Amino acid sequence: MRKRRVAMALVLLAGGLFGTAAWRGLGSESTAEESLPLGRPPRIRPDYVDLVIPPNIAPLNFVIEEPGLRYYVRVEGARGTPLEVHSRDGRIRFPLAAWKSLLAQNRGKPLRVEAFVQDQERSWRYFDEFSWHVAEEEIDAYLVYRVLDAVFDYYKYLGIYQRHLETFEERCLLFNGDFQRGCVNCHSFVNNQPMPFLIHTRPGPDESVAAGPILVRQGEAKRIKTRSDAVPRAAFVTSWHPSGEVAAFSVNWFGQFMRATGAEPREVVDLESDLAILDFRSGDVSTHPAIANPDRLEIFPSWSADGKHLFFSSTPRRWMKSDFDPLKDFKEVKYDLVRAAFDINDNRWGEPEVLLSAAATGKSLLQPRASPDGRYLLFCLCDYGPFPAFQESSDLGLMDLAGRSWRRLEKASSRRSESWHCWSSNSRWIVFSSRRDNGLTARPYIAYLDRAGRDHKAFVLPQQDPAFYDTCLHTYNIPELVTGPVAFPEKALRDAILTPAPDAGIAPAAWVAHDGPVE
Repeated sequence: MRKRRVAMALVLLAGGLFGTAAWRGLGSESTAEESLPLGRPPRIRPDYVDLVIPPNIAPLNFVIEEPGLRYYVRVEGARGTPLEVHSRDGRIRFPLAAWKSLLAQNRGKPLRVEAFVQDQERSWRYFDEFSWHVAEEEIDAYLVYRVLDAVFDYYKYLGIYQRHLETFEERCLLFNGDFQRGCVNCHSFVNNQPMPFLIHTRPGPDESVAAGPILVRQGEAKRIKTRSDAVPRAAFVTSWHPSGEVAAFSVNWFGQFMRATGAEPREVVDLESDLAILDFRSGDVSTHPAIANPDRLEIFPSWSADGKHLFFSSTPRRWMKSDFDPLKDFKEVKYDLVRAAFDINDNRWGEPEVLLSAAATGKSLLQPRASPDGRYLLFCLCDYGPFPAFQESSDLGLMDLAGRSWRRLEKASSRRSESWHCWSSNSRWIVFSSRRDNGLTARPYIAYLDRAGRDHKAFVLPQQDPAFYDTCLHTYNIPELVTGPVAFPEKALRDAILTPAPDAGIAPAAWVAHDGPVE
């Protein structure tokens, strides 16, 4: 059977499918019997060998990292016309329309990928085939992420972009070079919907941009107030209540310092942090001892799928923000996974409950995100500290909320940092930032979680040029899956960011201006 497939491929190649006379000699110089098996899969980049892929993902273009004169790849499923790609430089690009058709006809079924290379003696060799299993469930069609330079302590050019996952189309939603290079970060959406959404800002070098979030809703973009006497600092990470009527956010005072040795030169220390609530119905900003205990530090809020609990990370306070003691014992700080019950109708909080402790795991447990079906809690676990993106040890963990059993995601995680994860609306796909490729820059990785909660091999976001990541020095973080495009004009966002806050007064409901000092 194998020889028949090889013979068919070579006959097709010899018949002129390459579209050039340079291939004519193939039929006379090589036969199926003369084509030698290499006994291993091909070396390709990105590593797309043996994956579960969404039925609506863009083509998984790749480069064959094998020496040769000519390359040929065939992708075949149980149904539909096989894909055949020929290359002189090893770059394999699949035509979009034919790719979409093949995946649509083989939803829930495997695709067989065969690769051939012609060596310097013009003999053809073939590799062991590998597979792409097309999942039944689609991934949300759009991914919104932040792109920034791989720098340690200064943001100069960065922006929020959206990528159409079914094609290679990318659109800039907001670029900081258009408003004095202030920072934009921590965008968030309600239930994977493209509207409404929040984008946080921080001041640039001239401090003309205020710190705080911009709310986009009902066709308008305006800065909102998140400071009060009880919450004197600007909002950081935000999580929308599934009702869209309330949002939880962190208020943090971070310290960052550099090291001269080690795999990771950066360290982040959480000097002071609490959680707070913004009620869009009234415009009120409030907090509560359940989520702002003066004896503890709380960070990374995330609502449960039903909105009845707020998940977050919490650790005992070891210092005051004004001292420098963190420098001597920052590696001892580890966060627990905690949740607190919440009744949105009367704003009533329950007692905090530890779901998983740092003492039990020996790890710092961060960035909890509940699956939309309410079954799982996805989180980071790293050796210490509050910031998994700067921890090479950071892996992904998954908790079954029904029995509270948990495990490390062995196939999705790597030996380098994973962080900033999100769920698809159907709870079958996760996207996260990973620094596995070079240890310096983070890239969006996609992984499938089947109905039994088993994770499958993660793969990097596909690009039209399969060698794109060879020269890409940007970091992608805070990926968020949404079901449709964010269609709000970039100029309207920029105007909202540059609009001065009023000197006094509070606007009605959610349209409240930020009037605190710049941080």
